[in-house]
Amino acid sequence: MNILDLAQKKVKLRKVSSTNGGEWQGPCPGCGGNDRFHVWPGQNQGEGSYWCRGCGKAGDTIQFLRDFEGMSFQEACDYLNIDVPDQPRQFGPAQRKVEPPEFTPAEHQSPTDLWQTKAEALVVWAQGQLLKNAEVLSWLAARGIDRAAAERYRLGWNPGEKGKDLYRARTAWGLPVITKDNGRPRVLWIPRGLVIPAIIDGTVHRVRIRRPEGEPRYYVIPGSSAHIMHLEPQRRAVVIVESELDAVAIAANNQIAGAVAVGTSHGKPDAAVYDSLRGSLQILNALDFDKPGSAAGKWWDEHFDQNDRWPVPWGKDPGEAYELGIDLECWIKAGLAPALIIDDKQAAPAKPHSPAPEPAKPEARVLVTGTGSLHSAVRELYQLLQNNPAVVIINEPTRFTILRHGKYVGGRINQLVFQVPKVTDYILAHPAEKITGENFII
Repeated sequence: MNILDLAQKKVKLRKVSSTNGGEWQGPCPGCGGNDRFHVWPGQNQGEGSYWCRGCGKAGDTIQFLRDFEGMSFQEACDYLNIDVPDQPRQFGPAQRKVEPPEFTPAEHQSPTDLWQTKAEALVVWAQGQLLKNAEVLSWLAARGIDRAAAERYRLGWNPGEKGKDLYRARTAWGLPVITKDNGRPRVLWIPRGLVIPAIIDGTVHRVRIRRPEGEPRYYVIPGSSAHIMHLEPQRRAVVIVESELDAVAIAANNQIAGAVAVGTSHGKPDAAVYDSLRGSLQILNALDFDKPGSAAGKWWDEHFDQNDRWPVPWGKDPGEAYELGIDLECWIKAGLAPALIIDDKQAAPAKPHSPAPEPAKPEARVLVTGTGSLHSAVRELYQLLQNNPAVVIINEPTRFTILRHGKYVGGRINQLVFQVPKVTDYILAHPAEKITGENFII
């Protein structure tokens, strides 16, 4: 008897993967939950194995009966028609623990060039339509997305044609022909509603439409990429939310943290976002987990040391919290480490139509020929920069970060720059806006 057969007698499981014999998830027969219990029926030469993120129980069919049926070793073997060996199997924690498969973030393909051209045209047209629609603009503003934010993140409105949904030939968007039962080709449905594009490097990769009524409420135009939306990835911190509109509200209402929309409370980052999050200084996790200590919450803690649970104080998501009177900027700043907000006043953008002030000229600096007078941590960073010439510390008034070939840098360099006050003070006092091993010493 396979482990899957035993487990499904006690709890309802759903298949979540077909690779390597498949994987099933569901509530734990012992501690409950929703999806913390994992079963891999293809492991152990087809006997299968299980593991619970919540209570930590794990093992094979015999151990399952011991854990959840209260059987002894002999009783479990009899139940499974297994001959008892001369020396009973040992089931200490080291022998029976089954480690979960290593997480491999998904990699997504970009849409075709023709699709991107058509999607760009739709987004541009919808942007113009939104600016004419006071009712929708008012609805967005009530959720923390003002007109400027709607324009910045290219939200739009599809009014349709004569109040009805749009229909186009699939081939016009570069999509394959799909025929109905009667042999006629299906058309591409572009429903009326709020247009929410996902844009990467200036190119539209996905178009999601929030319909004013009917099901599905959210509809993704076929041909879209499944890339996770990540707004303002250059910022030093990030807020994790479910919906893309919440991500827009987060990004628009502060200047320190970007936003990632993973779709559901159990969503995971894809490969591009995963790498970016690894380099983030702090993650504020606002996903609506079912309860503290849930499997979904533990996943983030296990994969990101800088992850902090930070739900909105009111409502179920940032948009609803804003409607209830929560200042999103204050909420975000309250969850961030002091080092991230200490220079926020300098980072704040100038008021619209105000001339930008002339940058202050740095005082004359005297280059020193040695590092002996520097703090030991500063000297260590200098040596690391010498050994890693591609690393650049960005020390601009509106941005303070570390990059290597455009990607965020972690490890010891990151720790020295952001966690050692002597090093941070040294860099902030440095006259150069881009600091490398060549100009580090001042």
